Order: sequence, then C-alpha cells, then structure tokens
Amino acid sequence: MNNSLPRLIDGMIATLRREVIPNLEGEFARGQAIGIIYMLNSIQRRASWSNRFFHEQLLAFSKASKELQAMAGQLPGAPLPGVTEVPDLPDEGALEARRNASDEQLCRMIDWLAERRENLPATVVAEVETILDDYLNRQLKWDIETSAKPMFTEISRGRED
Repeated sequence: MNNSLPRLIDGMIATLRREVIPNLEGEFARGQAIGIIYMLNSIQRRASWSNRFFHEQLLAFSKASKELQAMAGQLPGAPLPGVTEVPDLPDEGALEARRNASDEQLCRMIDWLAERRENLPATVVAEVETILDDYLNRQLKWDIETSAKPMFTEISRGRED
C-alpha cells in the first residue's frame, strides 16, 4: 500500500522544519530551506500521482483478481475481489499537451479578434471578449487556488513565525 503524495510531501516539510532548518547556520541558508518548503507546498497543491502510476497498480489488481476468480471453486466463501477492467486514461504528458494546444488555439482566437475587431459588430466583439475573459478569469482563479501561500517574509528573515 502507498501513502498519498500530499502525505509524503507533508513528511518532507516536517523534516525540514524539525531537523534541517534548526541546524542550519545563517539566515540565508535557512531562508533557502524555507523556500524549499514553499515550493513543496506549491507542488502538493498541484500535483498528484500520475495516471501511469495508478494504471500499473490497477493492472496488477486486475490480473490478481482474475486469477483469484478462476480459483473461486476452490475457495468457498472467500471474499474474492471483483474483476476490474482498467480504463485507458491519458497520462500527464498527454493532458499537458492537450492543455497547451488549447491555450494556443485561444491565443490564435485573441489575435484574430484583435486584427478584425473593427470589421465585426460591437456586440459580437463584446460577446467573444466576455467568453475569453470568463475563461481567463477561471484559469487565474484556479491558479491562485492551487498556489501555496507566499512565504517571502519568512524566506527573507530565514525563519518562520
């Protein structure tokens, strides 16, 4: 069984706070370690195990489940796991590439609108800008929501309060 990624990162942060930072000499070195805590907090809020990580585990479960189901007649009353078909999910690289391609398409739309806005009805321009603004606002809110609290003061002082 595995710990969750957030729990592993919490352990790294706790080790930095309890064991590393108190033993560092100088505000600069402690500030750098606090900067690492900030980055770990950011990673924790945005990252998770990859689809590939879970896919391999589900494949192993599916194989074991099928093998145990085949033995059901020899295991009366056993709590046999249910056979699970493993979905074909995109990995993190495919999702990132899709996101990047989507961003490029919207950038092209923004450029197109900028070049032709005088030739389009004002109501159409306003509606397209509203759609694009809503998209950008949603992206910004998500970015802020998944960002760690800044630790600039702590980093510059070399200590957490």
